[in-house]
Amino acid sequence: MRHLLTHEETIQAEFQRWVASQRPRQHYLVRCDPDAVFALARQVASVGAAPVRLIQQPLPFRPPADASGTVILNDVHALGLREQIVFYDWLGHDAGEVRIISVTPFDLQALTDRGLFLQGLFHRLSAVQFDFTSRKVQRDESVGPSRPRGAHVRER
Repeated sequence: MRHLLTHEETIQAEFQRWVASQRPRQHYLVRCDPDAVFALARQVASVGAAPVRLIQQPLPFRPPADASGTVILNDVHALGLREQIVFYDWLGHDAGEVRIISVTPFDLQALTDRGLFLQGLFHRLSAVQFDFTSRKVQRDESVGPSRPRGAHVRER
């Protein structure tokens, strides 16, 4: 991986471009500080597919009735095993064209590696990952030179 430095304004602009160009059923995993969630939601609301909904407290997880637009799921790491299974099943069968932006202050990969988060759900949610907890930019070589760059952007 390559490490670069960037400015917060550039990070926000790149994130907005990613959200604005999202495909249906494209899911993002965003790692950020808890006090940044509402700012992130405002950014998504300005460019995300409507309707944009924020699920602030994910417990118990209740999938939105409308399977379109954008859902920001805060504290995705807090989902228990039962909620993770419900979420995973909903994504596979009833989520329609909805785009999920999962937000957590924790390293969800580490939780997955420790068996605390379902691996299949992690992979569904993390096709594109942003880490706003650092000012460094980290980009997998698989992203390619013509793709936008953001804070710790990783695309699988």
